Amino acid sequence: MELKNKINVYISGLSIVEKIILLNIIVYLLPFILKTLLFLFNIKGLSFISWFTIDANISEFILKPWSLLTYGFIHGSLSHIFWNMIILYYFGNILQNIFGEKLILNLFLSGIIAGGLTYLISYNLFPVFKGVNSVMIGASAGVTSVLFFLAAYRPEYRIRIIFFDVKILYIALFLFFYDIIQIPLNNSGGHIAHIGGGLWGYYYCVKYNNG
Repeated sequence: MELKNKINVYISGLSIVEKIILLNIIVYLLPFILKTLLFLFNIKGLSFISWFTIDANISEFILKPWSLLTYGFIHGSLSHIFWNMIILYYFGNILQNIFGEKLILNLFLSGIIAGGLTYLISYNLFPVFKGVNSVMIGASAGVTSVLFFLAAYRPEYRIRIIFFDVKILYIALFLFFYDIIQIPLNNSGGHIAHIGGGLWGYYYCVKYNNG
């Protein structure tokens, strides 16, 4: 009971950005723990991750509509979650200090949904993706929406990159066009979701400024 109370106190003391990061880390580690338990009890052929990833196939997506949000909490590698959470921690805390916790939570979650919808629509609209079986994971769309919101709200904000200070607006524009260029090369769905999340972050800021 004492341990439980300590955990509750610790979690309650975290900011919303830190809670989002903690949740992502737990979700990332959970499959490894379950895989070990399944191995120890010699249970084979049991997989549950696919129920939380988002499928480009509409007939598959309809069976698990919650995946429009849950895909954003699943990561495929340590580097994948590491960079997403680092960027979220840095820019998320800046926004949180300006606007408070409610906005950052709404922006992150709606950014994930916007990225997922952009992915779904694109894979069912453009002929190049016809017949392609694709699934997507990762919080990048939500993270990108946070970055683009800040870039739209305070474009002159400068980020220190090694020896140079760069305006966040230029970073956002670089990432936007980089994602566009990368679509034909690799991870098309991921780059499309980034674009969707980024555009949503910009739109969210415009509407926020207009009341």
